[in-house]
Amino acid sequence: MVLFLYGSIVNLSIVTTILADGSSPYQSLSTIPVELTTTVGHQQSFVEGEEIQFLLSLGDDAYIYMYHVDAEGKINPILPSVQQRSHFYKKGFFLTIPNYENLFRFIVSKPFGDATIHVFASDQSLLDINIDSTSISEIREDIISRSTAAFGEDKFSFTSRPATAGQPR
Repeated sequence: MVLFLYGSIVNLSIVTTILADGSSPYQSLSTIPVELTTTVGHQQSFVEGEEIQFLLSLGDDAYIYMYHVDAEGKINPILPSVQQRSHFYKKGFFLTIPNYENLFRFIVSKPFGDATIHVFASDQSLLDINIDSTSISEIREDIISRSTAAFGEDKFSFTSRPATAGQPR
């Protein structure tokens, strides 16, 4: 029998798996405080062609893993990625992602609908995470299981829609 215990601290939660014998397959991890928003605050609706820039706040230095789950459920890596391989960030308030120095932009396009940005913070650099044929919850569990001292997370949900004639972008 496996039980799942959930604990929340400022927009993040950590799942601890406890086996029937009371042991845990994961070591005890401290929490990395993580907060994700955009340059326009908690706006939750964006129009085709609009640029989104994320602001990330970290309570501790961490390696960041950021994924966009689009309206069709496809997982797209934001960090690390081909455009931005560096994914270690120092603690601080509102670090900009994507970093303009890397000439990468996050522009709203098809498919339109409900989408989510997931951000995970770990004390470990894990460059071999497989996002093909897996779910965001499996990616999350992989990062948790391979973190040795700390883990944190947050998510930002939004809706995207096509631009209409005469509508400002």
